[in-house]
Amino acid sequence: MLNIFTKEGLITFLYTLPALLISLSIHEYAHAWVAYKLGDISQKLRGRLTLDPFKHIDPFGFLCIALFGVGWGKPVMIDDRNFKDRAKGTMFTALAGPVSNILLALFLTIVLKILIMVGLLSLTTTNQVVGLLVNMLVVTIQFNVVFGIFNMIPLPPFDGSKVLFYFLPQKFKGIMYTLERYSFLIIFFIFITGIGSIIISPAYSLILRFLNFILRL
Repeated sequence: MLNIFTKEGLITFLYTLPALLISLSIHEYAHAWVAYKLGDISQKLRGRLTLDPFKHIDPFGFLCIALFGVGWGKPVMIDDRNFKDRAKGTMFTALAGPVSNILLALFLTIVLKILIMVGLLSLTTTNQVVGLLVNMLVVTIQFNVVFGIFNMIPLPPFDGSKVLFYFLPQKFKGIMYTLERYSFLIIFFIFITGIGSIIISPAYSLILRFLNFILRL
């Protein structure tokens, strides 16, 4: 994970900044695109159907990425009244963001594999420029995996809470409404205690093993 308080972390953050901005943009664009396709035309009116990172960056969320290696973009506000099935539309819209990051990580892994196969890049190179490009790709892949999984934490305000809400029995949905009131405290607790890393570690390790398997093919 990124940590700008170290020299290596700051350098990594700076040279991967464009890729991180793209990753955040794709995440939020995926939310907006799915909502739009399901009938919520307000996404187009709000200017969220774009990959322009400045339309999707949340300053505090981006700062958290710089400080802790995980964070979030500017939330996509939906009008679920435009969905034919409000509950299902909300769930699929929430799911779209994390899925887009995992798919992007998979795509970049395949790109890296192809570049290695044709001899343009190497994981063991001594060339600084080639090594930098490889590092950028690897860090971006790792970031997308972390970002995708982290946003699937089933607590407000993360996307996972909306996915879980869809599947919860009606009698338990009131609990989620109550937790939404404490979204900021939940974020604060997760970052301060580091429990987020513990929660996502199993899924993170599993996905990275799969991506490493692709690279070794």
